[in-house]
Order: sequence, then structure tokens, then C-alpha cells
Amino acid sequence: MPAEGGAVQQLTQDALGASGDFAWATDGESLIFSADRRPDGEGQAPDSELFRLSLDDGSTTQLTDRAGPDSRPRPSPDGRWLAYLGFDDRRMGYHNTELYLAGPDGGAPRSLSATLDRSIDAFQWSGDGQSLYILYDDQGGTDVARLSLNGEIEIVATSLIGPTFGRAYTGGSFSVSGNDVLAITAGSVTQPAEIATGQAGGAMTQVTNLNADLLPRLALSPAEEIHWTSPHDGRDVQGWVLYPPDFDPSQDYPLLLEIHGGPFSAYGPSFSAEFQLYAAAGYVVLYTNPRGSTSYGYEFANLIHHDYPGNDYDDLMGAVDHMIARGFIDEDRLFVTGGSGGGGLTAWIIGNTDRFAAAAVVKPVINWASFVLYSDLPQFFYRYWFASAPWEDPQEYWRRSPLSLVGDVSTPTLMMVGGADVRTPRAETEQYYSALHLRGVPTRLVVIPDSFHSISNSRPSRLLSKVGEILRWFEMYDPGATGD
Repeated sequence: MPAEGGAVQQLTQDALGASGDFAWATDGESLIFSADRRPDGEGQAPDSELFRLSLDDGSTTQLTDRAGPDSRPRPSPDGRWLAYLGFDDRRMGYHNTELYLAGPDGGAPRSLSATLDRSIDAFQWSGDGQSLYILYDDQGGTDVARLSLNGEIEIVATSLIGPTFGRAYTGGSFSVSGNDVLAITAGSVTQPAEIATGQAGGAMTQVTNLNADLLPRLALSPAEEIHWTSPHDGRDVQGWVLYPPDFDPSQDYPLLLEIHGGPFSAYGPSFSAEFQLYAAAGYVVLYTNPRGSTSYGYEFANLIHHDYPGNDYDDLMGAVDHMIARGFIDEDRLFVTGGSGGGGLTAWIIGNTDRFAAAAVVKPVINWASFVLYSDLPQFFYRYWFASAPWEDPQEYWRRSPLSLVGDVSTPTLMMVGGADVRTPRAETEQYYSALHLRGVPTRLVVIPDSFHSISNSRPSRLLSKVGEILRWFEMYDPGATGD
């Protein structure tokens, strides 16, 4: 379509159209796009390639061809190079997404970020085309770095946070001008994301203040970073703690363990409305990055490959023990919750221990066989998270299913799911609710109407509904609750 408006012209004519990201070639004569154009690709492992589409005659030329997804093509300003994201598919649960540099037609590709051992989430060319700016997570934080064409890395901005307001996931956004002025989403545990700008590598100045009228009226809790040793193998594990307002370490407090989803994702010192509400209700809030979490490298993430849930349980229990040893946690007032992968781990935990007074299992995986076949990505999950299909090794699927442990559960358990969730479908939550109900374990089923997988980030009202249900459930089974 012309920039000034007008008729829209369709460029691809087959049923295998460009389903991924695309960019203009430097000369403006073609488009470069990513897509999985295999006729049977819908039932196969994800594997997109890069293509060039000529605007002159509509012809398509494939530029990459390997086992592994290639995406987000970006030609250099001078047209000499093509940068893009991808990885060599090893059929592992987690892969670092790397930044590749190739000739303008995809020839002689090489990874610029292989030695970084972190996943590249976004990138942008510098104005002079001599380097690229990259965004990646590192040990629970999110950084922007300048990456030279020979692989040298210089960090130019740290402490980015994402625009979400539910849980404290890593992430962020950036943009850089032609003269290296950087704009980032910046914030902290007590400051939701704002835009800050500055020269790359220099001080950042906040230029928005979207919550200026609200934040001074709130008693928000800062986070303390903690480390402990995993009881499984002695590895160092990282986490954060939010304390209630007017915290007094000479008093005893209830502990709320909150577990991230993914499981290949990470928490960090970012703003979380949910965690702040839990702290304001009087809980010491513990959130962690057990094995399987991202931002610590390929090896740490894949410690749970074909073994999830598994020894991440030990990391989480080590975190609880670490907090109890500090002397201000009431061991009779332990609570646990998590969503998605964290919901599955919550169910796994209460199947292995009765130390928690109550649990809230949110949008979980409960039965791996039904999940793999009923989720929105069956072709991915069974190929990467298991060694075989459900019908080939049903016992392995059952061994790793929290439902297999429900006979040992005595913890009062709230179940919650979005009514329109297709990632961890409603049936997963309902299976576990039914099993708990049949066994006589106190339970309650909450379905958030019309909500998809991301309950809290879809509407503020849904976040409040979620947190309110969890707090009411925990108070109901809190042995130290005083009541009204």
C-alpha cells in the first residue's frame, strides 16, 4: 500500500504465506520475511526460515535452511549484512536464541552471541551499521548491550523491566536512534515501567511519570535479593523477598512462596502488583528462580530437561528452609501458589509434602498426557519436553504428572483457571479439582470468565479477582489468622 494510502496489494499468493516477522531490504526493492512454509509444517516441530520476496515479479527466494527456527530479519543500513535470530535445534527443552550475521542473501551465517550464553530477545542495528544493540536477560535482570560485528559486548543499559503488572517476570523494551540515543522501559520493584532516555552507555533520565499521583499514596515493599544452596546438588540459587509494611524481624510472619511459570522463564526485581498485594496483606513473599529458569545460561535451564517437575522441587524447598532459618517465619503458616508451570509445581509440592497450610494452584498442568494432546501446541510439547509420545511411554507421562500424587495430598487447595485458556486448558484444572473433591480434601474451583492464559495481565479487575480469591483462601486455613 502506498505510504499516503490507497489500495492494498496482496504480495503472497499461496496458502503458505509469511506468518512471521518481516523487514524491507535496504534498497527497498524486496521484503525479507520469516515463515514455516512446509506443507506439513503444522504438525511438525517449529522450524521457520527466512525468505526474500521480490516486489518486481513476486518471486520468493529461500535464504536460510537448517533445523531450527530463523526469525526477525533485519538488513544492515548499508545493505552488506543480514542479521536475524535463531538457534540450531537440539531437541532440548530450552535453547538460547542467538543473533546471527550473514550476507545479504543469507550466505555464510555466523553467531555473534554464542559466547554470551544468554537468549537474545530483541535487537536493532546501530545508525552506522558497525554494531547491533541487543536485549537479553541475565541473572534475573534485563540488559541492553552493544554487540560489535566481531562479537565484542559492551553493556549500555541495565535494570530494564517490562510493561506487565501481574507477576515479576523479566523483560523490557528498547529503541535506539541513529545517533545512539537509547530509550528503555525502566523501573523497579516499587516503580512500574516508565520510559527513560540517554546516550547509550551513559546515565538514563526518566521522561515519563505515569503514576505520579498514585505512588506517593502507596506503601510499596522493596525487594531483598537472596541466595541459598540447593539441597539437591549444592548449586547456588537466586530469589527475592518482599516484606510487609512496618516489618519487624523480632516478630513471626506467614510465608507465601510464589512460583513462576514457563517453566523456562525467570523472575527478577521488577514491579508486581500481585506480590505487593500479598505483602500488604501481611505475608513475607518469597519468589525464586529454581533450576529450569532462564537468564542463567543453557546448562542451568536444561537441568530439568525431560525431568520436570523434578529437582526444582528441592531448590524451592531449600528456599523455604533458608527463610525459616532466618528466625521470623512461622513454620505453621506456610503458603504456596503459582501459575502455569508454577501451578503444576504447586500441585507437585503438595503431593510431596504437607508442610504448607494451604495452596492455590493456578492454570496448571496436572496430567501430562491430556495436556500434550489438548493444548494449543501439541506438536511442540511432546517432541521437546518428553523423549517419546504419550502412547509410546504412558508411564513416563504419568510419573511426571501431579495427578499421580493426588492420593497423598491433604493440603486445602484452591484451583483457578481462565475460562478461555488454551495453553493449559480448563480441563487440567478441573481434573485436579475433581480428584481432590473425591478424596475429601478441602478445595474450591474458580474460573475467571473469558480469561485466556495470562489472567492478571488481561484486565486489572481479573488481577484483583485472582489475588482476592487466593488471599481469602489462605486466610480461611491460616492457623494464625485472627479473623474480624
